Amino acid sequence: MVLMAFFQPAKSAVEPMPFWKSSPFHQAWSNRDGAPSDASAMLQDRTGMLWFGAVNGLFRFDGVRFERMDDIAGHRLLSPNVYSLALFGDALWVGYEHGGISVFDRGTVRHYREAEGVPPSAISRFGKTSDGTMWFSSASGIYWLDGARWRQVSPADGLPAGDQPHLNILHDGSLLVTHLTGVYRNLPGTHRFRRVSDFGSMQPSQLLADGKVLIFRFGMPPRLYDPTTDSVTVPTLPATVATPYSVHRDRRNAWWIGQGDGLHLYSPGLQLKRQFLAPHDFSAVRVYRPPLEDREGNLWFITENGVDRIRETRLLPQDMPAGSTDFSIMPGPDGEVWISSHSSKDPISPPTFATAADGRRIASDMYSATAGARAPDGTLWFGDPHWLWRRRDGKVRLWPYPPRLQDQATQALAVAADGSLWVSIAQRGVYTFNNGVWDAGGGHAALAERTALSLHSDAQERLWFGYTNNRMAMLQHGKIQQFDSSDGLTVGNVLAMFSRRGTLWVGGDQGLAYFHRGRFVAIKDSSGRPFSGVSGLVQTAQGELWMHCSDGLVRIDAAQLAAARNGADKVSVQHFDYLDGYTGAAQQLRPLNTLIEADDGRLWYATSSSVGLIDPRQISRNRVAPTPLVTWLHTDRQRYRAANGIELPRHTQNLHIDFTAAVLSIPERARFRTRLIGQDHEWRDAGGLRQTFYTNLGPGHYRFEVMAANEDGVWSDAPASLSFYIAPAFYQTMWFKLLCASMLAGGLYLLYLRRLEQMTARAIERLRTRIDERERIARTLHDTFLQSVLSLSLRFHSIKADLPKDDAVQQKIDDALDAADAVVEEGREELMELRVNHLYRDDLASALRTFGDNAALPYGVECLLEEEGARRQLQVHVQEELFPIAKEAISNALRHSGTKVLVVKLCYGATMFSMEVRDQGKGLDDTVRKTGRRERHWGITGMRERAARINAKLAIHSTPGVGTSVVVTLPGRLAYE
Repeated sequence: MVLMAFFQPAKSAVEPMPFWKSSPFHQAWSNRDGAPSDASAMLQDRTGMLWFGAVNGLFRFDGVRFERMDDIAGHRLLSPNVYSLALFGDALWVGYEHGGISVFDRGTVRHYREAEGVPPSAISRFGKTSDGTMWFSSASGIYWLDGARWRQVSPADGLPAGDQPHLNILHDGSLLVTHLTGVYRNLPGTHRFRRVSDFGSMQPSQLLADGKVLIFRFGMPPRLYDPTTDSVTVPTLPATVATPYSVHRDRRNAWWIGQGDGLHLYSPGLQLKRQFLAPHDFSAVRVYRPPLEDREGNLWFITENGVDRIRETRLLPQDMPAGSTDFSIMPGPDGEVWISSHSSKDPISPPTFATAADGRRIASDMYSATAGARAPDGTLWFGDPHWLWRRRDGKVRLWPYPPRLQDQATQALAVAADGSLWVSIAQRGVYTFNNGVWDAGGGHAALAERTALSLHSDAQERLWFGYTNNRMAMLQHGKIQQFDSSDGLTVGNVLAMFSRRGTLWVGGDQGLAYFHRGRFVAIKDSSGRPFSGVSGLVQTAQGELWMHCSDGLVRIDAAQLAAARNGADKVSVQHFDYLDGYTGAAQQLRPLNTLIEADDGRLWYATSSSVGLIDPRQISRNRVAPTPLVTWLHTDRQRYRAANGIELPRHTQNLHIDFTAAVLSIPERARFRTRLIGQDHEWRDAGGLRQTFYTNLGPGHYRFEVMAANEDGVWSDAPASLSFYIAPAFYQTMWFKLLCASMLAGGLYLLYLRRLEQMTARAIERLRTRIDERERIARTLHDTFLQSVLSLSLRFHSIKADLPKDDAVQQKIDDALDAADAVVEEGREELMELRVNHLYRDDLASALRTFGDNAALPYGVECLLEEEGARRQLQVHVQEELFPIAKEAISNALRHSGTKVLVVKLCYGATMFSMEVRDQGKGLDDTVRKTGRRERHWGITGMRERAARINAKLAIHSTPGVGTSVVVTLPGRLAYE
């Protein structure tokens, strides 16, 4: 049996609500939709999900999909035949048809079977008294939990055995049992009972919101038990209700009575308000069980054929005479709304009437008016195919149309600022009417030529004419101005106009626009699409714009409207369609206007088959924030029920995740947004979809999050999440990546070394080529040039010997011989430069020692060579530059310093090589110290140039009277081979 009484919903769900509108929205689900058949229990959990227990299993419902639950958190049910459900805290209690109880609590399960004292009969209801004792009722009796074992209440405790008792927990926490022999109530804190009524029943009783209990017995009127007085009375029911199958009073104080033909809705005063008759308005003829009221205010019924829901709608359709269609509406005084239609059942009876603000109907003698207008003084004008009607101060007067206008539909009416009535007649054009006088076009030939689809008079004393194909005209002070698409008018056929606060709004079958500075400006919805089939417009006093479009009403709030007037061409809107109680379709030819505002501020709309209203100041809102849930994770190979910490196998790249939220009123308008932390950088809008897909995911840790919003845009307080891990393949692990990176780096380094080796070999080859060339040149100088000069000198000596000693030519020959000796000496020095590589090809130190000793000998100077560190082989091109630098430094010291000791020092450091030439002489003079060179001498400059060619640094340090040192340093990687 149903167990709603024991599930305590959120506080918002138990607050009183206004009475139902006259047309609650009904929807049924059968087994074709996945719903359980002949369910026996239902409840709503803390997330808002509905649970159903039935003979074919346990089901969970989010408003869209019924999901059969074979297990909960991985724990299987004892049986698929579920008979009762209850929720206490976080624990879900499940009772089975053939005995047995399961308690699912935060990922754990506890089963009770016969061994624990549970009888092998249906568990019908659970309860928990104020002292914390758990109870259940079954066909064999009432049981309470004593530790880990269930014990039956015996006749000795004051309760007869058997006869299918049913229990209820009263508001004071005590237990009430209905039994075939009477009604029993336990003594507080005990397992003993006393009988409080002789009215017995085998049917389940119902705990009402006020704490009273309705007790049913087939074939007899129900009884009402009052726990405060222990009294049992017969409630007053409508005369037509003798023996109901079920009675329920909801928190709107409405009565729902199940009879043999379906379900009946009664007011608090028991006036019949609505019938839901099977099979068209309800799924079953008999309604045995009272409904569940969810936290959003909807009613849920379980029947033998499925599940039924009844919910509130935002639009309030009005009851119209049977057979009426093609409705027209017009506001009257004091909140009246005049409604006219065509009647297919009774074409003779006048089908035009008014509905007063209090709901009364006001009859009239008018027939099927297709157009109407209201003058500023309250006068009402109506037009049908034959007559023009005027209603003023409760009196009606009519004029026949002229013969030429007879039998043609009245398309539109408008009262101009001067009080004249403008009439548009189908296929006849536009006329004015003044005291029985008709004037085509009001005296304007351009207006008499075409029938206006719509007419409108605004506060600026302008009269507007709407035509087909993006055409309009405006009459002001006797002047006519025409408008078309070149003026921005793109609404198609102009079906509706409305003005307020100086703004004219125009609607047509292809869009919406407003008039601004002589042009029309189009407005589209947030997706960039034009509004379709706009045949009614109203701007309310609150600044909202309402449209009647081809598929329902559309609301643009004041802020969006202000943005549109400030240049925005797209606006966000709110739709009211069939989900809100809208039926039929907006007229696209006549009658027009299809949306009006009554004097009391309510909006009325007319469709091809219905008339309804909505109060824009009192639009019902669903303020219950949905609770999102992640339900399933699917890979290409397996499905996983959502649970944090799922580890997916290696090579998993593609997956999709199912999620949902219980939005039970209008689940079609639920919205979701998702993100996958580890993949997504921001939230993704999922719209109404309840699953999302991911591809090409890599290994690692991920957390999926989802947020949900209901039909009114109320978002969940916090996201639901699911964390999972994708195991890496061996080639996706960090150590493998590091290994690959190391191998790549090693390979690149080997390539670098190979390249360096190749470049070094080529450089050495080029150097060897240069050295060989220099040796060839040196041999040529020695064997040809110098020998030739020496031979020439010998010939001059021979010539000098043959001349007289006092001959003046001898002096000239001596000068030539001195010049030849200088040439030979210079040639020898150049030869030394060319062949010096022989000295240091394998050892710079030995070359410097040899050169130093030879150079210092004529000066009587001691030349010392010092070495620091293990000697290392220097690169050939480095030696080629270092030796001339050292030679120049040694020569300068010998010639200019006056030193007695000269030191040449070579340091072979691990990262740095240095060469120093140091004397103990008089130091450099001031000119050399400041300029770095001697006038007309380039030795020091040459040393610096040679150092730069090998990327070395040359420094000269000199102290007067102490000495001078020349130091060359360069990195070891550049110096050593």
